[in-house]
Amino acid sequence: MRAAPLLPIMLAALGMTTCQPAGVPGATALTKSWMFGIERMRGDPEPQLPYTNQFIANLAAMPSVQVVYLGDERNRYAFNAWTGGKVLVAPWLRGEGNCMNITYTVFEAGQQQAVFGVVVPAMWAGTEPDSACVDRATGQFYRALVVQGL
Repeated sequence: MRAAPLLPIMLAALGMTTCQPAGVPGATALTKSWMFGIERMRGDPEPQLPYTNQFIANLAAMPSVQVVYLGDERNRYAFNAWTGGKVLVAPWLRGEGNCMNITYTVFEAGQQQAVFGVVVPAMWAGTEPDSACVDRATGQFYRALVVQGL
């Protein structure tokens, strides 16, 4: 009996373990489709809400995401009626000296599961424009959700 045929089987079994090998990137997208309800961003100038809209557009471009702005009653109804997984997001631009603070509540099957937060620190070197902060914060927020396993 030769050992060579067992080698591919053993290697395949090792690849099916739950440990992530060092240097191999993890998941890059949410595991299922989620509905995101975005509240008005604290610190965003009214009436246009440019950074709230930018945050919504950035998040809507991510995989497995549907996004609604909760400032409109029709959208609030659609968000509340959604029966799948949903995330209520409350962003705060330049909150507590950071680029952005984001508080989010996860709901599954209509039931609140947990409340989490993401702090995106301000850049050390120089002043970062608000639009760049929003772009960076959106990416870090989405990545945090992927790492969390949503």
